[in-house]
Amino acid sequence: MVIKRIILLFLGWRVFLFVPLIASDVFLLPRVNYTYTLLTYFLDKSNNILSNFLIYPFGNFDAAYYLLIAAKGYTVNAGFFPLFPLVIYIVSLPFNVLPFDLNQYFLAIFLVSLFFFASLITFYKLVRLDYKENVAIWSIIFLLIFPTSFFYAAIYSESLFLLLSLSAFYFARKKKWLIAGLFGAFLSATRITGIFIFPSLLYEYFKSEKNKSLSKLLSISFSSVGLIAYCFYNFQKWGNPFYFIQAQGNFVNNRTVDSIILFPQTVFRYTKILFTLKPNIYEWWVAFFELSFFIFALILFYVAWKKEIRFSYLIFGALCFLLPVSSGTFSGLPRYILTIFPLFITLALIQNKTFKIIYSVVSVALLFLFFMLFSKGYFIA
Repeated sequence: MVIKRIILLFLGWRVFLFVPLIASDVFLLPRVNYTYTLLTYFLDKSNNILSNFLIYPFGNFDAAYYLLIAAKGYTVNAGFFPLFPLVIYIVSLPFNVLPFDLNQYFLAIFLVSLFFFASLITFYKLVRLDYKENVAIWSIIFLLIFPTSFFYAAIYSESLFLLLSLSAFYFARKKKWLIAGLFGAFLSATRITGIFIFPSLLYEYFKSEKNKSLSKLLSISFSSVGLIAYCFYNFQKWGNPFYFIQAQGNFVNNRTVDSIILFPQTVFRYTKILFTLKPNIYEWWVAFFELSFFIFALILFYVAWKKEIRFSYLIFGALCFLLPVSSGTFSGLPRYILTIFPLFITLALIQNKTFKIIYSVVSVALLFLFFMLFSKGYFIA
């Protein structure tokens, strides 16, 4: 019965995502001078199927680079961690795919859909370890209607990252430390913030494991292997084990990669932008929403702490939040928050019905608007 509800929620969300695409095709033109952010920019003009307005938006922005890496390997785009494109590459092997061809695209879409659906099942099971069924279902609903949840349907690493992080915690809660460590290893090869699973699992181990042993500690430490392996690859290919950090700074997103900038400085800079620029400029709205999501996440972290969300989850979530906001910009933050799952448990624990209704309406409206804009080359996160 629960699986059926999750399937219906997943399918309803997936069908809903086509509605803003229809609206954008009717009311919105591609952003001028930003057509290179669209998948259609990379396509053979004879490929009419992938150029369809209901299909290509799921391959916009970073998705195109994941497809390129999956087919041709790395050039200088080391900022994209390897596991997600590697999975696409392995699954694509029997089909002899080329970059941006029909088989590669739909295989990638199938994979992200599979990863995300498995994430919803795992999320439910993880939440049920501590809370009643209604909290687990509402956690899933709030995740699905989050304004940037369309990234879970796009060819991005978000769905894989969420699945691996939830799985690592689930098996840690079951005291299966080796399996948790294996999921952690894959996680740290999916995104730089994946390495934060190591201190989180370590805390969970010392807090909950009564029969401590060296072998269990070694199992947990295995979660760092993914990042270590990628550092070794960076050294072999570019002569610098941390080249991927340098590559992050090449994305033209104002991100500082060689120092830590405390987020109050960034808040001040964003406030200055909002008072300096005019709201008729798109960048004003980008700054407004990035700052708004930052403030919203801070409030949710406080509420999560007050509601005593499991502390190992909060360690992971807080570190995944603090790393990007300590880089001098909140660029991409609305997407980074998307995989911080304890925040959605927190939303589900809020009892105020008026809040739930207002939040749900605003969130769905923003999801609709953001995906419309994203589909036409407007940067969201």
